[in-house]
Amino acid sequence: MFYFARFLTLVGLFLSLYYGEILGMEPCRLCWYQRCALFPLTLLLGIAVYRDDRNFLPYGLILAGSGLFLALIQIFVPASLCSHGCTEKTAVIWFLTLPMIGAIGFAAIFGFLWFAIRKKT
Repeated sequence: MFYFARFLTLVGLFLSLYYGEILGMEPCRLCWYQRCALFPLTLLLGIAVYRDDRNFLPYGLILAGSGLFLALIQIFVPASLCSHGCTEKTAVIWFLTLPMIGAIGFAAIFGFLWFAIRKKT
């Protein structure tokens, strides 16, 4: 299951780099904090997948949970905290804003890691 989590972290990494570097959307402070949870998670899950080491999974849960928490704060706290338009209609993909996409991604990563831990025991 943690292979799926690894794939989702790669998708999140490339999407955040695409929006930041190619489209030129500068991330707000809360988006940066989510990236602080996602980028190390991508690296550490890559190492865990390469080594087939499941001892990392509890630490991955902490990073994914903190990223999910930050995304939920960004969704439910007034948009005045976001000065770069992450929660505005200009950042909508279908009907989802960027914080909603982050929350869905972190929740899926958290779920995959949770089931990988449960499968281990």
